[in-house]
Amino acid sequence: MSGSSILHSTLLLTGADLTLRSVSLLFQAHLADIVGAAGIGKMQLIMTAGGFAMTLGSAGVRVASMNLTAQKCGENDPAGMKKAILACMAWGLCFSCMAAGLLFLLSPVIASHFVKDTDVVPAIRLLAIFLPCGCTFSVLSGYFTARGQVRTLVIIETAERIASIAVTLLLLRFWAGGSLSRSLCAVIGGSSFCTALSLIPLLILLQKQLRNIPPKPRPILRQLTGLCIPLALSDYLRSGLSATEQFLIPHGLRRSGRGYESAMADYGTVSGMVFPVMMFPAAVFYALSDLLVPELSRCRVQGRMRRARYIVGRSLRVGFLFSSVIAGAMYLLAEPLCKVLYDSEAAGKYLQAFAPMILMLYSDALTDGMLKGLGEQVASVRFNTLTAAMDVVFLWLLLPKFGMGGFYFTFALSHGINFALSIRHLGKVTGFTPHAAHAAKTLLLAVFALLAASRICPPAPAIPSMLLSALVFFALFFLAASLTGQLRKEDLLLFLPQRKKVSA
Repeated sequence: MSGSSILHSTLLLTGADLTLRSVSLLFQAHLADIVGAAGIGKMQLIMTAGGFAMTLGSAGVRVASMNLTAQKCGENDPAGMKKAILACMAWGLCFSCMAAGLLFLLSPVIASHFVKDTDVVPAIRLLAIFLPCGCTFSVLSGYFTARGQVRTLVIIETAERIASIAVTLLLLRFWAGGSLSRSLCAVIGGSSFCTALSLIPLLILLQKQLRNIPPKPRPILRQLTGLCIPLALSDYLRSGLSATEQFLIPHGLRRSGRGYESAMADYGTVSGMVFPVMMFPAAVFYALSDLLVPELSRCRVQGRMRRARYIVGRSLRVGFLFSSVIAGAMYLLAEPLCKVLYDSEAAGKYLQAFAPMILMLYSDALTDGMLKGLGEQVASVRFNTLTAAMDVVFLWLLLPKFGMGGFYFTFALSHGINFALSIRHLGKVTGFTPHAAHAAKTLLLAVFALLAASRICPPAPAIPSMLLSALVFFALFFLAASLTGQLRKEDLLLFLPQRKKVSA
């Protein structure tokens, strides 16, 4: 794929992702108004259980479908590609049906022992019924991504998300009747039903592409299992640790002396309100991270490590500038933004506390992407698994004693260690040395712009006021960064295809 087509696909995915995140954020705010912070917390736990079941059902097959499709296309073997995608669909259906049955049967146990509310059993069972549809969709998305049909996926996924929100809003208005149990069923049912409907155009398109390919015997099972089994085992471990971590948070808060509703409200506020806002701009960051993968892969294959080192250094520099801007803006606008979105002072205070973490979270995402491009994804998985296990241990020990303070400390510690391990490994692979002076100067500029903007134009809980405050902050930061040499012309051109002109 050429640099311009990679850029085009990245911009397309970024635009679609930002649009969907915007719509989802507004929908989440409306849902919080209906079910409350505790209801959001319960929904997050239900989705955690469903996410783990989805991982069990997928069994690594999405990545396998992507890899096998790309491989067969590269070998100009359409019959092998047809055999591969059909085998992946059969594999996914088999495992997802077993996972769905397990989730359905265990729904009373999950509701009573983990969510602590038996009223959520119908919502969990509804999630289980539609689970095979979600797994099949993931297999097909892997296939169409490998075929380069990103536009088709974006259109279908955008339509599916908008339709699911519309259906959910209709169910909430005309069927739920204020019942928490029905409201949760409306959210899960609306989303799952529209995911099932979105399979129809994908299956029609798949049938059109495969119908003229003659069936030929192709041994594919060994390749499929060779890909799926190690991917599945890794996914199971990480997803299991992540699910355990999520269930431990409200449980630990209750052990700290908080009441059930209060603990669930704190959990829902942070996980269902604060984190979606905090990670909203990350769509741009993840897209830029993906853009670096093919470029670094070419450098690795061609042995051009000097160029790889240049790209790594320049990318981390720009990434830290971007992270600093977003972290400062989030800190500045935290309280009025959450007041407008959720009418919640608690959410604003939590967002302000977590905003500095953006520096680490966004930079770590970029580092993981670059490690993937350099063929070091196994190291990323190892670091993520290690820190997830740390999360579980520290949450178990600290939450009962320190409450949300223990959660904040655990979050900062595990993500800090993950980032330190990743950046250290990236340095080993490329010979890159982080520039502490640049990071320190960038942070000082962000603090200066933040303090000045809060004095010149303090934000208020109104959209025009927040926009003006953000504009003042951005202007001050970029002006100061340009004048001090922290932001350069080549930084702005980093992700354009023309950067190939730079010699290595």
